Amino acid sequence: MADLDQRDFDIAFAFSRPTAAAYRNMAGQQLTAPVNVPRFDHDNGLPLGLLIEPGLQLGQADRVSFDPLMMPEQMLTGQVTVLHALDMGQGLVRRAWYSENVAATIDALIGISGRHAMIGVIAGFRERKGTRFEAGYVRYRAQSWYLTRALAASTTAVLTDDAGRPLIGA
Repeated sequence: MADLDQRDFDIAFAFSRPTAAAYRNMAGQQLTAPVNVPRFDHDNGLPLGLLIEPGLQLGQADRVSFDPLMMPEQMLTGQVTVLHALDMGQGLVRRAWYSENVAATIDALIGISGRHAMIGVIAGFRERKGTRFEAGYVRYRAQSWYLTRALAASTTAVLTDDAGRPLIGA
């Protein structure tokens, strides 16, 4: 996995937003990013990540798309584990996604509203850890990245509604 940082954002992603929007810089100052300029939000000098918001009106959302040419060719069509750290206002959550279409997976994840702290790609499906009764997790760089129940292989969990009724057969 190659490490890119904020300075490399324009190399790996295309970004657009039809309106100016607020963010906080490293010094904690509230600033306004011009049209089509990504916002990397901070809190008390700590970087929170790329800020993606839906906008006040339809069509005003931040839009980000990944340039698949950033990936080695064998990772574009092969099995990969995509790691994504996101804060949607309730603290940082680390998730892992198994994918065979890395560009579509990254585009879907980076389109979620919140502060994106990290997106990474590792060749192959990382070993799923945990019990067979839970979605489980993968380990990378001494961190746990949690799989969703929908994507975790070999679990007995099913998708359910709030009342616990299966949405898909058990």
